[in-house]
Amino acid sequence: VISWNCKMKFREDYKLIFPMNPDIVVIPECENINRIDFGSFSDKISDSYWIGDNESKGLGIFTFNDFKIELYDNYNDKYKYILPLIISNNNNNKYNLIGCWTKITDDYEYIEQLGNSLLEYDSFISDNNVIITGDLNSHPKWDKIYKPNHTSVVKQLSEKNIFSSYHHFYKEKPGEEKQSTYYHYHKRDRTFHIDYCFLSKNLIDRLKNFEIGKYDDWFKLSDHVPLIIDC
Repeated sequence: VISWNCKMKFREDYKLIFPMNPDIVVIPECENINRIDFGSFSDKISDSYWIGDNESKGLGIFTFNDFKIELYDNYNDKYKYILPLIISNNNNNKYNLIGCWTKITDDYEYIEQLGNSLLEYDSFISDNNVIITGDLNSHPKWDKIYKPNHTSVVKQLSEKNIFSSYHHFYKEKPGEEKQSTYYHYHKRDRTFHIDYCFLSKNLIDRLKNFEIGKYDDWFKLSDHVPLIIDC
């Protein structure tokens, strides 16, 4: 699984992400997939899905290796952009994926989008193979601003046996991350950890590697670096 806020222009940057041989790719700030020409990419995309109010800046999901995408029947576009999808292939592998790029709206702000959506998607996340990943624009340092906040959402997920793969792999506590996922204004010294991949216990137990892209490799393309999760 790869998650990366590409800061638009994914029509160019997919050439760096897709050759990593992912099964699932979640791209916040992705332009409408219909505007991307994948003709120069040799490996075949199995399926894709996009939502957005701006043709240049939405949320894109891509799958490979025969994984297909089905929109969850009870999807509610009230939550921006929290996208529940069923990812499956013919080998009986099935994952309930929630791709995220949390936004500010009149109803909710950032992590509030995810926290409130999880109440509505309770049955969807009551599964053994749940993946929740993307740009949450969230960190415990901002807990006083939001309700629900980052800490309460992490607790909400843990009660469903869904945990942060970064914190599990690196044995770090929320709020004490040693690696950053976001560099404000592309500056090396203005760092935050606001991108996440939560996995159900079944997948956490099979976690082989968690890698965060290096600043030097990505800062010219985006203010975020990719998360690369291998189960």
